[in-house]
Amino acid sequence: MDLRQLRYFVGIVDEGSFTAAAQRLNIAQPALSHNIRNLEEDLGVKLLTRSIQGVKPTAAGARLYEHAQVILRHVAQATEQIRGYCGTPSGSVTIGLPASVALVLAVPLVEAVRSEFPQVSLRIVESFSGTILEWLNDGRLDFGCLYDVVKTRSFASEPLVAEDLYLICPPGAGNADIAFDDLSGVQLIVPSRPHGLRERLEKAAREKCITLDVAVEIDGLPQIKTLVGKGVGCSVLSLSAVLDECRQRTIEARRITEPVLRRSVHLCRPRGMPLTEAAGAVRDTMLRVLRDLVGQGVWPGELLLDGAGDD
Repeated sequence: MDLRQLRYFVGIVDEGSFTAAAQRLNIAQPALSHNIRNLEEDLGVKLLTRSIQGVKPTAAGARLYEHAQVILRHVAQATEQIRGYCGTPSGSVTIGLPASVALVLAVPLVEAVRSEFPQVSLRIVESFSGTILEWLNDGRLDFGCLYDVVKTRSFASEPLVAEDLYLICPPGAGNADIAFDDLSGVQLIVPSRPHGLRERLEKAAREKCITLDVAVEIDGLPQIKTLVGKGVGCSVLSLSAVLDECRQRTIEARRITEPVLRRSVHLCRPRGMPLTEAAGAVRDTMLRVLRDLVGQGVWPGELLLDGAGDD
């Protein structure tokens, strides 16, 4: 097994086709097929299957694909870090963001990085916190934003913003505060377990000895907001996730009190993974963009930045 074979294999899985992969990798298709046959022979297992739907990995191939992505990523990071000594940040940086964070941070961050570091290729992946945590542990991300992080040996973290949670209601509900106890009579639209927001709500409910009425479980921020706007039920979200809808009066936001529900957003990165010049530049840019967003009220919350992580 060598790096070239791994790149070819990843290219085929990504494209779902030998022909498309050959074009992307700029290699003749017979040579590509020959390399994959050699790889399968070396490993003693079939890695790919062909059908009318295209080329897909076998169970063994899927596992190799996961390892290959990490291996190739580490090789690329090593290359980029050495090249970074030229003084101009370059290379790729991958960040994982939960949907509510991506909604407010992704666009201004991309604009700033593109303007200041044109040789840096920024990739933003939007996913659930559990998936982002998994990718951080696997070394697939340079950074990831997570909520309410507990210190761990697997990754370093630094707090960014603390934000209150609101009851998000259909139009006409008003914006007066609501006590947490009063949520027991509200039909809720919330993510399914083990989503962090769902667990935060249920923990508070247990502490207050009340039962929440979960009417709908759906793991999608846009769908949750649409259902609330149509009067199907209410939800619990951060204010930053619904600012546009509140301004348009398509939904209402009521701050939850007694107790106030608050969560903190942390920037995390894998421990032991060298920080490339490009990743360091993107981190600094992200913190500056974040300060601006909070200062301008675009991201409602309390700034927690102290200028350093807990390395």
